[in-house]
Amino acid sequence: MTASSLPIAQVRLAPAAPIPTTARDASLAPAARGVRDGAASTLRLVLLLAALQLPVVALTVLAAVATAGTARAMALACGAAAFAAAVAVGLWVQRRLVRPMQHATAAATRLGAGDLSRPVDASAGGEIRPLLQALEQVRERLFAVVSQVRMGTVHVATNSSQITRDNEALSQRTATQAESLQQTAATMEQLTAAVRQNADTAQQANALVRSASERAEQGGVVMNEVVDTMAAIRAGSHSIRDIIGVIDGIAFQTNILALNAAVEAARAGEQGRGFAVVAAEVRSLSQRCGAAAREIRDLIGTSVEKVEAGGGRVDEAGRAMGEIVEAVRQVAQLIAQIDAASREQSDGIESINTAVARIDRTTQANAALVSDAARTAAALHRRAISLMKGVEGFDLGAREHGNADEAVAMVRQACAFARAQGVDALVRDVNKLGEGRFVDRDLYLMVLGVDDSVFQAHGNNPRTLGAGPQSKDVDGKRFVQEMTNVARSRGEGWVDYKWAHPVTNEVLVKSTFVQRLGEVVVACGIYR
Repeated sequence: MTASSLPIAQVRLAPAAPIPTTARDASLAPAARGVRDGAASTLRLVLLLAALQLPVVALTVLAAVATAGTARAMALACGAAAFAAAVAVGLWVQRRLVRPMQHATAAATRLGAGDLSRPVDASAGGEIRPLLQALEQVRERLFAVVSQVRMGTVHVATNSSQITRDNEALSQRTATQAESLQQTAATMEQLTAAVRQNADTAQQANALVRSASERAEQGGVVMNEVVDTMAAIRAGSHSIRDIIGVIDGIAFQTNILALNAAVEAARAGEQGRGFAVVAAEVRSLSQRCGAAAREIRDLIGTSVEKVEAGGGRVDEAGRAMGEIVEAVRQVAQLIAQIDAASREQSDGIESINTAVARIDRTTQANAALVSDAARTAAALHRRAISLMKGVEGFDLGAREHGNADEAVAMVRQACAFARAQGVDALVRDVNKLGEGRFVDRDLYLMVLGVDDSVFQAHGNNPRTLGAGPQSKDVDGKRFVQEMTNVARSRGEGWVDYKWAHPVTNEVLVKSTFVQRLGEVVVACGIYR
């Protein structure tokens, strides 16, 4: 049995060797399967054509052998019928094989040129339909891969740009901190010297105060002796006053006796005249003694008063000297405490100076690390830009970026999610930064407070959290406040503002759709 005699339905291809797929070329596996199926269909068509040509060959042989007119007419009729069948088969092959192959070739050419915007139509593919379907699958896979790569590179470029700016700011702050630490170290050295000098001075003052305390105590002892002496003088003054009193009494008695003697002399007449003269002299002497005694008593009284006053002053001086001694003793104790505290401060400041020196060295090392990190972030940003340029050759068409309808749909889906799960769940999901459910290409959500215009969630830039009311676009427009104003007054609407592209820094017009959801505003923006 030859191949031409086999029924077409029994013709089968040997199973092809499996095409190896890896993570890198997994998206090409559907295309490989489509090519294999298309090749099998093509082979079946070729065998069908070969089978159809066999009657033509047989009729040609019969026409060559036959010589009678009837045989010639039959051969011509059979040849015409075979020719008609061959034309029909050719038209069928044109419609079922050639045109679909042209569509497949055109689709493959567009894919090779990076045009992923036009879908591959497999509705009229005929026998090549598996191949066209596989090409459409490849286009969808490539579209998804390129979209993810672009979105990922945008995030990487944005974050690396922010890291670069942050590292530059951190580098400047670290340099400023290093200068401040150097100044602090110099100041601490001066303070250490000053405290050490104060400690030495306090020690000297402690020695002087201790000496003054000893002398004050000696002065207190002398003052106590003076007080005792003044007490003895006071007691002697009282004794002298008593003695003067006795003398005054004797003078008074002597005067009385002289008067009595004068009286007796007067009675005696001439015989008592001499005795009267003596009595007069004695009386005069007693009067003079009494006058002198009174004068001495007055002087002694004045002296006693002065001695009393002096004694009081000496007592006060003694008490004052005792207080001075006690005060000097307390000052000595305070100076000793100051001396000890100054020494502790000196030791502590030396420790602080050592710690500041270590911090200064650490800050210098951190500054070098920050510079390295800044260079690394800048290199990462350049690689992200290079990767973006590498996928710029793919044309994703209108689906490359989110449109207004998709932004509105995302906001409405987020509001429905918040009504079902709560606003806090929505805030947590949006703050997952590219890993939440409300991220699609360059579309992401923002959640703001209605009254304070403060960002509670941001799907692309977590640095905005807690900020917002004072945010301005490149023209100085407070677009965040306008968002909340539109949501508060109209419930929902669009807000236009100018914003720099996070990667290219090109100033573009961005439109954001906002919708109020209770006490928050949900927003999603697109670049025009």
